[in-house]
Amino acid sequence: MLTNKWYLVCPSDELKNEIKKYKILGEEIILFRNPDKSITALEDRCCHRNVNLSLGYLDKERVVCGYHGWEYDKTGSCVQIPSQLPGDKIPPTAKIKTYPVQDFNRWVWIFIGEPEKASEVKPTDIPEMNEWPFTYKAYTIKADLETTAESLIDPYHIAYVHRNSIKSFMGQIQEHPADFNLKILDDGVEGFYKRANVGTVAEKTYFGNEENIGTRIRFYYPNISRLEIRFKDRILLILEHVYQVDDEHVNMMQITLWKNIFSKFPAFAKYFMGKKSEKIVTEDIDFLASNQKILNRTKDNLHEVSVKGDEVSLSFRRFWRKKLQGE
Repeated sequence: MLTNKWYLVCPSDELKNEIKKYKILGEEIILFRNPDKSITALEDRCCHRNVNLSLGYLDKERVVCGYHGWEYDKTGSCVQIPSQLPGDKIPPTAKIKTYPVQDFNRWVWIFIGEPEKASEVKPTDIPEMNEWPFTYKAYTIKADLETTAESLIDPYHIAYVHRNSIKSFMGQIQEHPADFNLKILDDGVEGFYKRANVGTVAEKTYFGNEENIGTRIRFYYPNISRLEIRFKDRILLILEHVYQVDDEHVNMMQITLWKNIFSKFPAFAKYFMGKKSEKIVTEDIDFLASNQKILNRTKDNLHEVSVKGDEVSLSFRRFWRKKLQGE
């Protein structure tokens, strides 16, 4: 489990004064925005009879347990026990875990790990998240974390996995193997390559008829992959944020951002990008789930055959595993 890291939760404007629950790295958590716009993140557990606080409700800045009415403030301390007489002392152990949380680049981030280390680590700074229109959706699936983290930047799968959704839109790799211009950085992997523009007449009319489409890939350790497609005057940017939910499940959030695409029709752009992204992720999930089933069945006896064209995947895996060994 990759602890002492910041994890994306949801867009900032979606977090209201109501309980939202999450499970991240095996920890059950509730989040809500207080009337003063600050954010509270607490363990999803009442320390009285160990039930989920998410079954309760909010009273302004307090969480009220739906079982016996115990109330908790933003520090995780129990501040009211209805079954006690006025003046009775609340046990000092009546306290639950809190989590560092912050608004950053229009998103809510939560720190999972040792709270005192939160100030030593910064969320991944991707400026486009604060500037461009976007749509997103999160999926919890049975999948391998490493394979899921790698899937977006795998260059050759697009023509096959997404043959019914992306089709010719993002072009095709015509070099075999292609030159991906890979660089290994302290915090990840990046590369650049060209996809031949084989779009339809309509696609070339709107997005440009240049011979090649510039494609940038990037992985930000520990959990965000980036695929950036640059046309003449327009940019499509796809981010995938992944984390381990529990021993079997992974959460994959795909965030699709764009610049100068259907800019005169923002509502249509969001609808179009949302539908297209959902279709693409659904196609990916089928293969990620299939991969996990085979990994579970074969355990440590699995043998994979790789070729030179797998340069991106192999470079990512070497970086990923080296980082994990250093954690």
